[in-house]
Amino acid sequence: MSDYLVMYEGGDKGWMKRPPKEFQKAMEEWGAWFKELESKGVLRNPGSALAPGGAVITRNGKGFVTDTTMAEVKELIGGFTIIHADSVEKAAEIAQGSPFLRNNPGGRIRVQPVFEPPA
Repeated sequence: MSDYLVMYEGGDKGWMKRPPKEFQKAMEEWGAWFKELESKGVLRNPGSALAPGGAVITRNGKGFVTDTTMAEVKELIGGFTIIHADSVEKAAEIAQGSPFLRNNPGGRIRVQPVFEPPA
């Protein structure tokens, strides 16, 4: 089994401004999903939602450039989780159970293996 990074992309940027009951319901759905993954032994790290803002750092040949407007970022990652699965297909199947797409129909989930150096 390997670890997989599950990234939540293209979600509702105003999700924290939802009405309190709607916000609470979404958080309960996430909590229930994490408990389900934990009971199956596949949750490595529940991760977190990411707050707005940040910086993109690039190298332009003369030094480093920091863009705090994040204007170059095409698809913001709204959060992440790390799961344990037998294959990328199985990890994708697990990720489909996430509440993310139910709450963000225009979003998408990306699943990528975590590099494990050879022993």
